[in-house]
Amino acid sequence: MALRNPDGTPYKAIGSLQQFDPENPEHKLFNLWDEEIISIGGSPIFYYEVMIQFQSMDKLYMEDRSKLFATDPIKLYATYEPIPSQNNMGAFGIDGTDEMIFQMNYNAVLKQLGHAPKLGSRIYSPHLRENWVIIQRNLGEFKLWGGIRLDVMAKKFQESSTTGEGKISQGKNIPDFKIL
Repeated sequence: MALRNPDGTPYKAIGSLQQFDPENPEHKLFNLWDEEIISIGGSPIFYYEVMIQFQSMDKLYMEDRSKLFATDPIKLYATYEPIPSQNNMGAFGIDGTDEMIFQMNYNAVLKQLGHAPKLGSRIYSPHLRENWVIIQRNLGEFKLWGGIRLDVMAKKFQESSTTGEGKISQGKNIPDFKIL
């Protein structure tokens, strides 16, 4: 059954449903503004991409025990609020519930990486020299029908026998900054 006008003629929408052009120069201006705000007010973080080998993937847990992390990090800029350490006791001992949200400019990340950050990849935040693993990513803020911010949720990185037992977080190539 089609929609009809009061006089019985078929209803026809007037105008266009596309109210905001995704290629609008104003949207590019929002992106440039947000990228600059984050690079000035945020801090650099280092992204280590995870490389999963599907041949050695566990069929039950869907995890790769021999996953590799890139040795050369990619510097990105993000805003985040460092959280105090929490040691909550659970039924099986201390639970590490530390999670952090890194907010980045979506287009700046796409320019640097060529894609959205991969789940399971590692982030090194030099503020407290902490390693994080990405568990979720969402588009956070929208302007004119386009995504501006990328919210990356990460949890504390845990060393294990599959990650080298201390070789990653104690590595020799941990980036550092010289203060001028």
